[in-house]
Amino acid sequence: MMEEKMLSNEQTNGDVKKLMPGLLILFVLSNLMVQAFVTVSPLIAANFSISASTASIQATITTITLGVCSVIYGTLSDYIPVKKLLIFGISMLSLGSVWGFVFQGNYGMIVVARATQTMGQAAISSLYLVIASRYLEGNTKIKYFAYFTACFQVAQAAGVLVGGIITTYVPWQVLLLIPLCSMLFIPLVMKYAPVEQQGEKKKVDFIGLILFSGMIVFLTLFVDGLRLPFLLVMIGLTFIFLFYISRNDQAFITPQFFKENKRYIRALTVVISIYLVQFAFSFVSTFVVTDGLKEPLSLVSYILLPAYIAAAIVGGVGDKITKKIGRENTILLGILLITVGLVLAGLFIGQGTIILGISGIFFFVGFNTLYSPLLDTVTSTLPSNEIGRGIGLNDLSINISGSLGVAVCGKLIASRATDKLNLFSTAANLSTYQNIFFLLSVVSLFALLIFQTSKKKLNNV
Repeated sequence: MMEEKMLSNEQTNGDVKKLMPGLLILFVLSNLMVQAFVTVSPLIAANFSISASTASIQATITTITLGVCSVIYGTLSDYIPVKKLLIFGISMLSLGSVWGFVFQGNYGMIVVARATQTMGQAAISSLYLVIASRYLEGNTKIKYFAYFTACFQVAQAAGVLVGGIITTYVPWQVLLLIPLCSMLFIPLVMKYAPVEQQGEKKKVDFIGLILFSGMIVFLTLFVDGLRLPFLLVMIGLTFIFLFYISRNDQAFITPQFFKENKRYIRALTVVISIYLVQFAFSFVSTFVVTDGLKEPLSLVSYILLPAYIAAAIVGGVGDKITKKIGRENTILLGILLITVGLVLAGLFIGQGTIILGISGIFFFVGFNTLYSPLLDTVTSTLPSNEIGRGIGLNDLSINISGSLGVAVCGKLIASRATDKLNLFSTAANLSTYQNIFFLLSVVSLFALLIFQTSKKKLNNV
């Protein structure tokens, strides 16, 4: 395992603080692409004369790539210096930009380009969190976590605006060139990335990473469509992976990791329960607006734009909230805000888009409120030399649980299974969505219960 040999704690701390703003800019540049490409999806479908479902393949592939690479980069950072991994990530961002722009006439090449860019995006986000967790402490660490989640919402808002500008004034292909700006940050990374030296060389466990990546791919495909064949393949790969790591002491993650870090597993359970509802609000809102309120799809992004901005502002001062009321109370406050947003969206679903936008503010502000203290809770359960893997698995848990929530909501919408339950005499075309919002609020309260019952064990060192 890698042992960091730093010239001095003060020098490294100072260099990290000079590096972090640049990484945040890179994070915004790469993440705004996700929302921007969602916005321009109709243009892509029209440009290549493909269906909306075919156009959505790009989003599915990037989601899978992000999930796989987040774990891989986090794991590799326990073996390979973060400077090398950051340079590789920036290179992938830029390569994807050039590839996509050169082959812009082929949709398959666009998908490959976006997957390549996402490989770079995953490096920036994962390694930012690894560096903050490994080299910063206390309230300073929470502050940089807060900046991270604030920048995520800035990227969401910027993606909406950039996508809107692109659809109106500029060819959508120009979007592909935005991450090319990341090359300008290579000198910053070379100068200020932490100096890490490996005392004892250790081979990277490629077989284990490939097996684990296969599990993630088929798990993501399963939760995306809840199709049994994908689940069976995932279970098969899981058995092979478990057999492999139980027989290989040099595997990137071993059963011993889970035995020695029981507090981490409990923290991960809390994360999964909370993030089950994260992606569902935006997903259900698109159907509320288009099917229930009969408004155009393009309006959804603008309805949620104030929520993204409010969440970014709150995220930026998240460390101050945590310092004022404490880590546990901040997490509780976040869960309560999420629940309030879901209940409001359900109760006043027939009152138009303004109420939906206000509900979104509560919801997204809630997630940004709890993100920093929750991540601090997760990382504090692990030793420094295992933080990379811990953050990778944490990111994977967030993405998979959020995607599972969306998949379940999709099945409920398609089946109209809750249509007969109409407690508030809501319009027939809105009752399903109202019930889903209420169901999500119950899930949120269940997450609150899990956190409350886990607090003492999470704090036992």
